[in-house]
Amino acid sequence: MVESVWNHAEQHTEVEMNKSVNPSESSPRLERSDYKAVWTNLSETVAGAKMHVIGTDREEDLVVSGAQTYEWLRKTVGIRPEDVVLEIGCGVGRVGKELAPHCRRWIGCDVSPHMLRFAAERLRGLSNVELKEINGYNLQTILSDSIDVVYCTIVFMHLESWDRYSYVLEAMRVLRRGGRFYVDNANLCSEGGWKVFEVHRTFPPRQRPPHITECSTPQEIETYLRRAGLHDVRLRADDDFVRAWGRKP
Repeated sequence: MVESVWNHAEQHTEVEMNKSVNPSESSPRLERSDYKAVWTNLSETVAGAKMHVIGTDREEDLVVSGAQTYEWLRKTVGIRPEDVVLEIGCGVGRVGKELAPHCRRWIGCDVSPHMLRFAAERLRGLSNVELKEINGYNLQTILSDSIDVVYCTIVFMHLESWDRYSYVLEAMRVLRRGGRFYVDNANLCSEGGWKVFEVHRTFPPRQRPPHITECSTPQEIETYLRRAGLHDVRLRADDDFVRAWGRKP
């Protein structure tokens, strides 16, 4: 997953730098927090949607990446046959396709109706899948105390810090007692994370794309989980990612 996320960040850099040379006069500038508009625009085609998820539109790469993330979830929060599992920012169902066969119900949430349409196509045939469009700031359509596992992977890099924390709070709300939460982001303190930071720092301020990757420190992610009230918080930051997980008391 580390390699795919660097490819993802690098692909954004190349495309957006080319755009900055001859910017479209008809395209209004979107703010970073305009998540629904930003990601709906980025996912108008299935190839574009896949490209902005992992940096390539090759289906075989999507499958490998999804399987790798599922393995991280299995090793950290655990996935049980009786679990109801919810993903924040499910994209085209990269992880859902691998995870859904191993749980009772999988709910994929995303801001982009295009992403959800492509996810429905990829997950066709899985009877325990539910897809929900969200507003980009909360999980208001999900009932409180109704979910066993909530996870959010390669999404925090595209969010404002306040909205990152809001989603952790929302995860706490929708989790049942004893429910588990997992999140990751590119690690600013790693060599790969710093490389992303330095490359993206080269954008002129007014030409930074709204979806450009912003890394986290381990301390930032840990603080969100602890401040939200999660217990048994654990971190892994021994590669280019910071991964954190905990449980609702």
